[in-house]
Amino acid sequence: MMITLEQMKDAMNAGANVLSDDGAVLGSMGQLYVDDATGEPSWVTVATHAAGSPESFAPLREATLDGRDVRLPYPHSMVYDSPKMSQDGHLSPEEEQHLLRYYGLLPASDETARASSPSGDRFSRTDASTNRSETRSDGFVGGSVDDDDVSMTRSEEQLRVGTELRETERVRLVKRVVTEDVTMTVQIRREELVVERVPVQDGAPLYDDGAGTFSKAERERLYSAVETAFNGDVVEMVLYEEKPRVEVDVVPIERIRVTREARTHDEVVTGQVRKEVIETERIEL
Repeated sequence: MMITLEQMKDAMNAGANVLSDDGAVLGSMGQLYVDDATGEPSWVTVATHAAGSPESFAPLREATLDGRDVRLPYPHSMVYDSPKMSQDGHLSPEEEQHLLRYYGLLPASDETARASSPSGDRFSRTDASTNRSETRSDGFVGGSVDDDDVSMTRSEEQLRVGTELRETERVRLVKRVVTEDVTMTVQIRREELVVERVPVQDGAPLYDDGAGTFSKAERERLYSAVETAFNGDVVEMVLYEEKPRVEVDVVPIERIRVTREARTHDEVVTGQVRKEVIETERIEL
């Protein structure tokens, strides 16, 4: 469904923008051109260039409303590089056909539209605030004739270089568990049995060395040993040794952080542009 004139006026009064087919902002809405025959909005200008440069014309055919903005079915580059027309408040049939051919809405060899169009201007600029339309019919299009003066407009393309943001790679921090062998040296202790034999001198009793050097407890132990002689006495002793024990503790080692840093570099961009050259040709009569 085509956007109505009232909707376009509301969008202009709200300071709407004109969007490309992917939703990117082309620029602010400039002037609105309506068909003098039907009164329907047909063209809109977009401030795609720097201040003081001509605005770009874009057809409103198949355009839609995106909120309060106007969304065109054309990419950014196509609207930006569109032919620049004089913004005197009117579009002549020739200017309209030139724009229609550029946007692919009119075949290059189609002469039907030219024959059916009147000699004067079909489209006039509409002021959204006053709802006032201006029309003109001067009988001459494409150039201007003033007595003996003949003029022609020369146009050229200008290379515009911009930047766009594209994804180059995606980085993720992922923790994975790996296993490795660790070798360590640890000292361990082990008890061994040591047998010490003490000879008895002169057959003296074990519990009395004649010097009184044994304590009471030692004398009792030695006496008990003599009393149990030839009775198959058994003495036990427990030996101990250390065994290595491995335990694993989880401890934080380091913290890794990933940040983005923008760096700039110069890059040379080359493109081809076209320009019109006006030459004079002499025709013999």
